[in-house]
Amino acid sequence: MRTGRFPALLAMCVGLAAPAAADGQIRLRDFVITEGASLEGYLGNFAAITVPQIDSTEKAVAGVGEVSVRGILRLMGRENQTVDVAFDGGIRQFATGGFQLRNYAPREHSGSVETMYQRLIRSGTLTAQTGARLRSISDRPPLPIYLSPGYDRYTAGVSYLHRGLFDLGVEGEIADYLAPKVQPALDLLDRSSLVVNAGIRKIYRSAAELDRDDYWGLRAFSSYSYHSYPQQGEGSPRIDHALGAGAAFQGRWERLSLELTLEGTRSRSTSLRVEYNAARLNGRADWILGENTQIGLLGTLARKRFIQPDQDALVAGEEADNASILYAELTRHLGDRVSGAFRFGWQKVETNISGAYYTRFGGSFFLRVRPWN
Repeated sequence: MRTGRFPALLAMCVGLAAPAAADGQIRLRDFVITEGASLEGYLGNFAAITVPQIDSTEKAVAGVGEVSVRGILRLMGRENQTVDVAFDGGIRQFATGGFQLRNYAPREHSGSVETMYQRLIRSGTLTAQTGARLRSISDRPPLPIYLSPGYDRYTAGVSYLHRGLFDLGVEGEIADYLAPKVQPALDLLDRSSLVVNAGIRKIYRSAAELDRDDYWGLRAFSSYSYHSYPQQGEGSPRIDHALGAGAAFQGRWERLSLELTLEGTRSRSTSLRVEYNAARLNGRADWILGENTQIGLLGTLARKRFIQPDQDALVAGEEADNASILYAELTRHLGDRVSGAFRFGWQKVETNISGAYYTRFGGSFFLRVRPWN
């Protein structure tokens, strides 16, 4: 990350929201410091067009150390309106092995800031938010170790939830990929987007559960996305139009919480090469085993089919063809302000044309500290 960009961004967002907090007390909530170490293995024969393949291999390993900080600043908390600034930032350092010419030592810096204004009105809840996410990576390795390229991403949006039953939102985004001189193709991924989404929802509670916070609910939604790629196309930029629809289930019981989302996408473009149909299933489950122990499961199953069968490479910044992802995490509370977690993950991404793929698997340990309750 360019020196000074993230602190300056955080100061700007706090400064913009500070006038609203002039008559209130600023509070820091959910502040967490995380340190972690991972050992990962990589397999695959994918060809990524945005990374030089001079030193690619089909097997590689990496040790990763990381530290991150996140939290929420509540700048205003009145009966009917709030202003929050959520932030996070971190560093990941890799040590790799298995390449033919040399071993790489990529370092990743990332940070994000989001300012959210929420107001309760007579008929529902109005939300406005702005945000930025900055990411940079040095000494980026070739496959099968796949690391997304650096970018600056800025978003702004507004949404409305009517009496907890109907929601409507609009969000705009600008993404600028940071292309070094040796990888000018990354500039092709620069994108401007506009997304409109709407949904209806229903929450269910039984009389027997009123003494607890148990509930379950359903939401059906649809979306329209407009994406413009100014660096692609001859004479006029590439423009994609995507329609999406899906359903989501969410429930929470005494010791178990569950989320499932199924979504389908139909994307058409001024460039026939990138037109596709896709489906994605996301799931998450958290199970409390006792007073101090919790298990979490997170999974994704994605399937994608291009209309023109000539897209045979992983292009960073665009969706993969087929992805299967599974993470399991065991968390143990070690004290009032400290917890430790073991995470095991597996991910496989493959094309639907030649069978090219890459797989990542490994384990991690995280220590999370909350300096204040």
